[in-house]
Amino acid sequence: MALISVVLIVFYLFTMLVVFLRETENVQETLKNYSSESYYSQYFDLGVTDEDVNRFAIDSGSICVVSVDASGRIKVLDIARGRIAEELLKPIVEHIVDGQVKFGILLNYNLLYYKTQIGTGYHIAFADSSRYMIYMRDMLYADGIIFLIVLFVLLFIIHQLAKIFIKPVQKAWEQQQNFIADASHELKTPLTVILTNCDILQTHPDSTLLEQMKWIESTNEEAVHMKEMVNKMLILAKSENMKPAKITDYFNISELATKVILQFDPVAYEAGVALDSKIEDDIEIKADPTAVNQIIHILVDNAVKYAGFGGVVTLRLYRVKNKVFLSTNNTGEPIPEEDLPHLFERFYRSDKARTAGSGYGLGLSICKSLAEQQKAVITVSSSKDSGTNFTVIFRNQKQRKNNQKN
Repeated sequence: MALISVVLIVFYLFTMLVVFLRETENVQETLKNYSSESYYSQYFDLGVTDEDVNRFAIDSGSICVVSVDASGRIKVLDIARGRIAEELLKPIVEHIVDGQVKFGILLNYNLLYYKTQIGTGYHIAFADSSRYMIYMRDMLYADGIIFLIVLFVLLFIIHQLAKIFIKPVQKAWEQQQNFIADASHELKTPLTVILTNCDILQTHPDSTLLEQMKWIESTNEEAVHMKEMVNKMLILAKSENMKPAKITDYFNISELATKVILQFDPVAYEAGVALDSKIEDDIEIKADPTAVNQIIHILVDNAVKYAGFGGVVTLRLYRVKNKVFLSTNNTGEPIPEEDLPHLFERFYRSDKARTAGSGYGLGLSICKSLAEQQKAVITVSSSKDSGTNFTVIFRNQKQRKNNQKN
C-alpha cells in the first residue's frame, strides 16, 4: 500500500507538472504574439471573439504592450485596455531589457511578460499574473482534493482485498504454528514416560526381566502410540501435498462400506456399541477406493469411539440423483456447537474427546483431506436429539449404464 501510494503521488505530481508547463507555454505563446511586430499588421474581424480571450489565464483586454527603442525611450502601444502606472513602467522595462530572459513573471508586480527584439529595440507584452496564479492554485487544490479522495478510496479497497487474500495465508500460517506446538505437546508425554521408564530400569540393573516387565510394557505401549501418531502425521502430510490422481474407473462403494462394517463388528462389540447399516446396493462412484476406504474407516472408528457404552452407530449410503451420500451417526454426548467448526483441524479435540478418547485429533483432518482429494464435501452436525452425524457427499457421480458394467 505504501509503494502504491508513492507511485500515485509521483504520478499526480508529474501530471500537475505537465499541466503547469503546458498552460504556461500557452501564456508564453499569447504574450509572444502580442509582442511580435507582425501582430500589428494583422486585421481582426469585428464582433468576433479573439481566440486569445479564451486562454484560461490571460484576458486579451488586460494586456499592455510597450515599445522600447535603442535609446531606452518607452512608448505604450494602444492595442489593448491594459496599462501600467508610469512610475512603475520605467524600472520594470529597464529590468527586463537588461535581463537575458525573454519570458518570465515579476512576482513583486504581479506581472507576466514576454520580450521580443524588434530591430535595435524591443516590444514587451505585459499581462496581469493574478488570474494565472489563481487558476493554477485552484487547479492544484481541486485536483489535489480529487486525488486524495481517489487515493483513500483506492487504499481502502486495496486494504480490504489484501485482508481477503491474506486471510487464507494467515490461517495456514496459524495452523502450521498450532500444528508444531500441538505435535510437540503430544510427543512430549510419551517421550517423558519412555525416558522415565528407562531411568527406572537403569536404577535396578540387578532386577530380573519379569520384575521390570511393567516398565518394559509401559515403554512399549508409549512407543506404539508414538508410532501411530507419527504414521498419521505422515499420512496427513502426504494427503495434503499429493495431487489428486485422475480417476477414470468406477468401483462399488456399497460392497466396500459393507466390508468395513463387518470389520468393525468385533471392535463395536468390545466397546458395547451396536452397529447398524443402511446401505443401498450396487452404488458405484468414480473415486480412489483406497482413499474412500480410509474415509469410511476413520468415520466409523470415530463414531464407535464416542457413541458410549450401550450406544448405537449407523452407517448410511444412498444416492440422490448425481450425488452419493455416505454418513455415520452415533449416539452419545453431542459435540458442543463452538467445537464444530474446528473438528477438522489438526490435533483439535473437544473436551469430551480429550477426556474420553485415546486419539490424537488427526483422524478427521486426514478424512477431510482425503475427501477434498476426491472432490467430495464433508460436513458435521451434532445435537442431543439426533446425535452426531458426519456426511461425505460425492458430487457429479453419474450412474453407469448396464452395458458399461458388462
